[in-house]
Amino acid sequence: DYRQTTPVKIFDKGIKNVTAGAYHTMVLKEDGSLWGMGRNSYGQLGDGSTTTRKTPVKIFDKEIKNVATGRFHTMVLKEDGSLWAMGYNGYGQLGNGRSDYRQTTPVEIFDKGIQNVTAGGHHTMVLKEDGSLWGMGYNSHGQLGDGSTTTRKNPVKVFDKGIKNVAASVYHTMVLKEDGSLWAMGRNSYGQLGDGS
Repeated sequence: DYRQTTPVKIFDKGIKNVTAGAYHTMVLKEDGSLWGMGRNSYGQLGDGSTTTRKTPVKIFDKEIKNVATGRFHTMVLKEDGSLWAMGYNGYGQLGNGRSDYRQTTPVEIFDKGIQNVTAGGHHTMVLKEDGSLWGMGYNSHGQLGDGSTTTRKNPVKVFDKGIKNVAASVYHTMVLKEDGSLWAMGRNSYGQLGDGS
């Protein structure tokens, strides 16, 4: 259907987390399995195809800790601290050193040491267990926070340590430090950074 105006149940029980990209949805079950549905033209579901899925399809059987979705890409954090990526990579947002049009199967970006990940429109921010923050992908508004507007195909370090959490939107990024301070970078055309400008 073109639209669904009332809530419809997708799973009866056993769901731990869910995240949504522009036209795709990723569901993390309590058993650690990861499922995807929706548009898949860039391989953002990670099932090895570019076929749109109208019902959930299993991507990983187990051991998934968290998942983040950008506009057309997906980042998957495993329990072992490794980070995996799939989908659109035209700006290097997967962080594998390439700028491929699509990545239809998950590719490993970090083999260990990742605490959390968040995805913006076409950029990705990665929080390591040592408290350092890394960014990759589209950077036209400085949303990676590396002092440039250069698109990055490989992860670039933004903070050395002391980061507690990070949130990414389409063109901006918000960073929460362990001392409780909040930092912002990227597009500010509507004052979304909150710095008064």
